Amino acid sequence: MSILYIYITIFTLYYIILACANIKPSRKIRDKFTSKDANICVVVYATGEAATLDNLIKQLKSQTYLKQRYTIYAILDRCEKAEDVTLESDLDVNVIKINNLEPIGKSQAYSILAERLSEAKNLDAYVFLDSNNYVDSDFLANVNYYLTKHDVFMPMVNYIQESKEFTLLENIKATFARYCGKFLFATRTKLKLANLVNTNAFVIKKDVLNKIGSFEFQDKTAEILYTVKLTTEGICPAYIDDLKVYTGISNYDSRIPSLSKRINIFWNNFTHSPNFLTQEYVCSLIQPNWLACVLIYAILLSHSYKFPFWAGYTTILITSIILALAFCASLIHARLYGKEHLYLFAYPVYSVAHILKNLPPVRFVRNLFNKATRKHNIEKMITNVIVTDGKKDFQCQLELISDNGLAKVKFINKGKTYLTKNNHLRMVDAIRELSDKLADYGLSLKVCQCCKYFRPLIDGSTNMVKGCCNCQFEGRVEGDIIPTLAWNTCPRFEEHNVVRLF
Repeated sequence: MSILYIYITIFTLYYIILACANIKPSRKIRDKFTSKDANICVVVYATGEAATLDNLIKQLKSQTYLKQRYTIYAILDRCEKAEDVTLESDLDVNVIKINNLEPIGKSQAYSILAERLSEAKNLDAYVFLDSNNYVDSDFLANVNYYLTKHDVFMPMVNYIQESKEFTLLENIKATFARYCGKFLFATRTKLKLANLVNTNAFVIKKDVLNKIGSFEFQDKTAEILYTVKLTTEGICPAYIDDLKVYTGISNYDSRIPSLSKRINIFWNNFTHSPNFLTQEYVCSLIQPNWLACVLIYAILLSHSYKFPFWAGYTTILITSIILALAFCASLIHARLYGKEHLYLFAYPVYSVAHILKNLPPVRFVRNLFNKATRKHNIEKMITNVIVTDGKKDFQCQLELISDNGLAKVKFINKGKTYLTKNNHLRMVDAIRELSDKLADYGLSLKVCQCCKYFRPLIDGSTNMVKGCCNCQFEGRVEGDIIPTLAWNTCPRFEEHNVVRLF
């Protein structure tokens, strides 16, 4: 009980400090004048459908910031609508197309671009944006101002609805995000404490990036570790609520890793952290949510009322009331609208429902119910293929299976079969799983997808199995396109060992 009381008391003091830090409201800066205009590289990352890429590029090209002071890079990482976006002919945009069979991810894409530009002498900072964002016309002008105050910072994300009004659930999510941004994150910045790097939209100075090294944004846990890495170097990522980006509410993500992962990061970094900035940040990872606060205080009050405890019942009650008052003060600082207060108080109901929905027993029953009620639409196709061990070729068969849009591949050889274990959104991914499995046995699947001359074509379909052959065989007409499919093969097959990124 003593540990619980000390833990919740420390959190209560932390919350009181946040609430008191905003007693004097910060003055909003209207004229963001600076004596120097920074040279900025704006990097837009697009993958998948990238439906809002055109709009973001237009908004960036129409900035009030000096045109000669910023450049735009658009990274199209397996972008399905890359053929529809006429960026290649736009002189104001530098386009990098990545045509791997699978997206390489923003972490590797950003790292490759940063390495290319690491020697650029006329570059001061990077602005990284996902293609599903929107920005105001003065966005880069504001970025230029805050570069004079922070080395790494994130804009406030405002969630919008593009086609219809918010539903009740969407209002709850958007209000909670606004509360965290306006009060929690902004106040931490005011107290010069670190905030989690939001990889969907953030700004970093070039010299800081050169010092830190490559990006590591594989998942939410990696974002935390990257933030810890920044704080160990004395760099405090800031959150600027006066600098805004907009995105659809469908892109909402609480961006909170599991408690076990956060506790693991805390134990691994707290005792080894070199400075207070890192120690404070890793401690903030294990702060209780509202449900934990209520439960802990309920347990402590019940225990202290029935049994002797070094902290009396009255003391614990007063501490809980102080925490409640600090929360009320935070509502004032968050500057929520009238109806938003109701949505915020409804957030606990949503979070409890979300927890219950994802409990293993509930998730198991839900999956069983979905399987029982789902109508299967199964399509199959068998094709002949060749498998080789490097010395001899073997005639085999592939059964391509599409079950309600999810792809699997069955490998058939002399009556024996092997079915890929995972369901894939694309048939090419299922074929890749099979080829990786065969490689474990020293076998190579001789199909176009595994051939170094194969170039996939993005046709807007889910599977994207179409492609063309780039083999420059004798007698080929220059400019002629030879169409093929991922599972076809020919005598000119050559296995590729290295996949080119660009």
